[in-house]
Amino acid sequence: MQRDDEALPADYRRNFTGGLIHGVFFQLSEAFSNINTVLPSFIATLTGSTVVIGLMVVAQEVGHVLPQMVTAYRVEDRPYEKPILMWIITMRWISWGLLAVVTAMFALDHANLVLILLVGLFAAFSLAGGVGSVVYADVFAKAIPTERRGRFIGWKQLIGYTLAIGAGWVIAWILSDSGGIGYPMNYALIFFLAAVFLLIAFVGIVIVREPPSTHERQTESLGESVRRAAHLTKVNKNFRRLLAARGLTSVLLMSAPFFVLFALNDVGVNQAAVGLYLAAQMTGAALSNLLWGWLGDRFGNRTVIIGTSVAGLGAALAALAALIAGPVPLYVTFFLVGATMSGLRLGYANIILEMAPDHLRATCVALLGTLLAPLALLPLAIGIAVTWVPLAAVLFLDVVAMAGAVVVSILLRDPRHGAEGVCIT
Repeated sequence: MQRDDEALPADYRRNFTGGLIHGVFFQLSEAFSNINTVLPSFIATLTGSTVVIGLMVVAQEVGHVLPQMVTAYRVEDRPYEKPILMWIITMRWISWGLLAVVTAMFALDHANLVLILLVGLFAAFSLAGGVGSVVYADVFAKAIPTERRGRFIGWKQLIGYTLAIGAGWVIAWILSDSGGIGYPMNYALIFFLAAVFLLIAFVGIVIVREPPSTHERQTESLGESVRRAAHLTKVNKNFRRLLAARGLTSVLLMSAPFFVLFALNDVGVNQAAVGLYLAAQMTGAALSNLLWGWLGDRFGNRTVIIGTSVAGLGAALAALAALIAGPVPLYVTFFLVGATMSGLRLGYANIILEMAPDHLRATCVALLGTLLAPLALLPLAIGIAVTWVPLAAVLFLDVVAMAGAVVVSILLRDPRHGAEGVCIT
């Protein structure tokens, strides 16, 4: 009898290992540069403006979606895309290393300079990430067989989030008085560690052996690629439902960076609490990852998306409760934000790969991000709004958005269980 492993590609174990190293240390690096906790806390030491937080999240969202359609067109007929991924991650770890040096040298006496460089470097970092998200999806869809993809993502997120929980406690120690590391060297050390872990993630990419693509170019120009993308959206009702659920969930996630400022400024927690909130977020991500992986394998990724929407609704309700009950509900908020992010990464990433045939995969991944581009301005609007209206209004908006996401996700059709869930041209 043939063993399951014998039917797998020759480079499967190598690619699984390299992909795991990359994914785990990439997530660990993200913990030390977390947009929901670490960066808002650092910005609060440089300026009291909530608008800057909004600009940072806008830079992340715009940078993530802006290059996706162009990237999908450019790589459509490339046999190998791994070199692009290597250049991207090199630029990203260099960015965090440079920020660590700038923070150490100038944060005390030239806060505005550091703030400008932070926004600029983060924008470049996010732009590279937008290119990388399309390329990464295609490279690992080829490198990891479909029947092992759920296992790969599950292990990657479980180990990565578990280490990130520890990162939260490390950050809490670095930022506490007992750590003995004064400002700004405490934040410089955090950014340095983010760069080191990204460099290790780069090694994981080097290990992977990318199988060549065999599909030919489907479009003759970028304009034709955009028209085909518009047609895909028009004729695929299930894709539009997926888009709506993802967009409504984004409303909560784009509000999350302001929760830390609320805790620091209104609730009165200290800087060290930022690390504990991060630990709560990563604990939620790690524990829920087990649930999402089981649900995805057993019932399909539609179930994961429904569960993700429910977790997001709980996070919004807990944040609203914190306005009355103080800082304790915020631990629940960050726990459920972590669960929402974990489910989003697993459920949405997998369902779009199942919905799209091979020749449409890069286009559909890019299209899902590109059509959500208008939402990228929402964080800036929130940053301006919270200077004029109570935070409760923003939190109420989150509750309404996540309630809508629950309804829409229930209407989704799982491509694994019927042809009506699959994208057609």
